[in-house]
Amino acid sequence: MTGRLCQLATDWRGSVPPFGTMAEEKIDGWRALYLRGHDGTPRLYTRNGRRIEGVAHIVHRLAQLERIAGQPLFIDGELQVDGTLDATKRWCEAGWRMGGDKGVFHAFDCLPLADWRSGGGDAPLTARKAMLVDLIRQADADPSLSWEWRPGSRGADGEASPVRLVDDVWLGDGDDVEREARRVWSAGGEGLMLKDTQAVYRRHRNASWLKVK
Repeated sequence: MTGRLCQLATDWRGSVPPFGTMAEEKIDGWRALYLRGHDGTPRLYTRNGRRIEGVAHIVHRLAQLERIAGQPLFIDGELQVDGTLDATKRWCEAGWRMGGDKGVFHAFDCLPLADWRSGGGDAPLTARKAMLVDLIRQADADPSLSWEWRPGSRGADGEASPVRLVDDVWLGDGDDVEREARRVWSAGGEGLMLKDTQAVYRRHRNASWLKVK
């Protein structure tokens, strides 16, 4: 898979809109994109289009969200293995060859696959995030899904979902941003993503997403 696959952020320069901004914790892992390729098979890909292996449990859960939505989806997030970037890199580059599946998918954006294929669609972030929240909550509230074993797993995935929502908070000004960033850093996190809630999804780097690292 080639071409620009996802939206990318620019650096925060210290300003915040008068009405404030949405902020999410920036997960320190590998960018991971769920979608169905030309053969219709759901997979996770890196932002450069490389297939991510050893994550069948995550793909299975995201396919359940897709089924709830009733349409093919593009789901954007961050893959993290054992809570660190180093462990994630080791697993994705070679560890998966030892067998099994690892990792948690931290989901932060979602749109119909047809919109993604057309370049991003017209839905603002508020609508996309609301759809993602609703899908994850529906899946987590349905106990039957935890009994829906994926092929070959023999129930080894357990009951805990490998897909987690990246929560967001509203920050009023630059001081709020700096305080929240310090809180994340003190807990060992990478930083923040500041997002324009009215912006549409576009498959290139732009200023509607800003990173604070």
